[in-house]
Amino acid sequence: MKKTRFQITNIVETKNYRVLARKYRPNDFSELIGQDTLVKTFSNSLNNGRLAHAFLLTGIRGVGKTTTARIIAKALNCVADGNKKEPAFEICNNCSPCKSINKGNFLDVIEVDAASRTGVDGIREIIDSVMYSPNNARYKVYIIDEVHMLSNAAFNALLKTLEEPPQNVKFIFATTEIKKIPATIISRCQKFDLQRVDIETLTIHLNRICEAENISYENDSIYQICKASEGSVRDALSLLDQAASLCQDDIKNEIVLKMLGLGGYEKNLELFELCLLNKCEEALKVYDNILQNGVQPVQIISNLLEISHLASRISVIKFDPNITEALQKSISEISSHGLPKLVKLWQILIKSVEELRYAPNEQQAGSMAIIKLCYGSLMPDPIEFLEKISNQTKINLNSDNDKNVKKSNIENNLDEVKTYENQIKNVDVPKTFDEMLNLLLVNKEALLHAQLINNVHLISYSEGFIKIRLKDNTDSEILKKLSSTLENITKTSWVISQSEEEGEKTIIEKQNSELDKNKEQIKSNPHFAEVFKHFPQAEITSIEDKDSN
Repeated sequence: MKKTRFQITNIVETKNYRVLARKYRPNDFSELIGQDTLVKTFSNSLNNGRLAHAFLLTGIRGVGKTTTARIIAKALNCVADGNKKEPAFEICNNCSPCKSINKGNFLDVIEVDAASRTGVDGIREIIDSVMYSPNNARYKVYIIDEVHMLSNAAFNALLKTLEEPPQNVKFIFATTEIKKIPATIISRCQKFDLQRVDIETLTIHLNRICEAENISYENDSIYQICKASEGSVRDALSLLDQAASLCQDDIKNEIVLKMLGLGGYEKNLELFELCLLNKCEEALKVYDNILQNGVQPVQIISNLLEISHLASRISVIKFDPNITEALQKSISEISSHGLPKLVKLWQILIKSVEELRYAPNEQQAGSMAIIKLCYGSLMPDPIEFLEKISNQTKINLNSDNDKNVKKSNIENNLDEVKTYENQIKNVDVPKTFDEMLNLLLVNKEALLHAQLINNVHLISYSEGFIKIRLKDNTDSEILKKLSSTLENITKTSWVISQSEEEGEKTIIEKQNSELDKNKEQIKSNPHFAEVFKHFPQAEITSIEDKDSN
């Protein structure tokens, strides 16, 4: 029985274990790390009594949005020893409101998970309860987490209450996707962007926790954990918890790298170096070796992308304080290959990430990416290529044996250029609208010519500039077509603008008007008047000038 009791006790103790992310959750503003702007703003606001009625906290996962919301709620309701009558920046964490908020059972701090209550009904419940005074606190605080998950109807229902809430009510919203929140909601809140925590600050924080928990560690292991967390404190603490369990409170760098899927990172450096040196066969062998160690092709390409990025940075800034000395040395050797080549490989790798996503076989796609990197490294830098051509041209021009040949080639090229220039010069820019129409016919643009004479009222014309009015129901694409056609013909840019001014008659209208005028003149001629007298139904269908033929 004693043995059984001992085993049961151990199980209970294990179940009561609090993960580091919860155990070291900040309890006041002084414990928040990496959010100096937010802390300073609230310090001034609380001490000067300039508090907004709604706050919007945004940022990536694990930077402290919900934690900050609870700290704000405590600052609003902390009474300390009973003498604190107004909200203050300093939080005691010992009074009844502070303890209740820490436990999550304070009646006047209502936390709502918008992800599970997206509809308008949940918001209506909040609106109905807002009108009631707090039970035993200064302020009733509503913390709505993942607020971007609310429906449009829910947001609209909240607008009026959020704009003019009762004096003893505060709203605190938290979200990871600020773009999904309507501008009408954002404009009613005081917005805070919680920043990613930099690696240096996060490393110091984890070191302190390791000391408090009696966890021994290698410096590089903590750096790798902070780097993998991408600025998220919660992710960093979760990874630290995992590493401590895996290493039995003695965290080793090599084990952490394997845990993060970065085992044998030096192999990635070797692989990248081989690609730069165009040693394709060796590079593929290293790639296969990394695969055999359980690393996925996507992770290998991601590692190569990171190496390319770090090497490019060091090529520019020479020293990066965010990476270890050992890695700095290795990356510096890679950066010596030159920035143009590194950027070129980065572009190949970025394209390879997309190809891996849709490839039927990731391993094969990864192999092809390595091959492309190797042969891509052979491509010359454009500047070096131009210099090489320039130097070769100078050598050839100075050679006595090839002088006549080169001279002949140059003369032929000059003749071709002159011929082309003459062809361009022969196309004069039309000086009038009629010349422009004739130019279209000469260049076999009959359809465009027909559209212009039927549907365009000319307002003004000058070389390169035409202002017109289109007939009703005429496609405006004719403007772009005319501009591009004239530019191709005349090798000059044209600006075709549309206006609502009356303008001239269309070409067809002018021709018809001229025809009617000539018909009247013919009818009034004594020789033809006699004909119409005897044949009143006769009509003049066309007029032809025999002299012009």
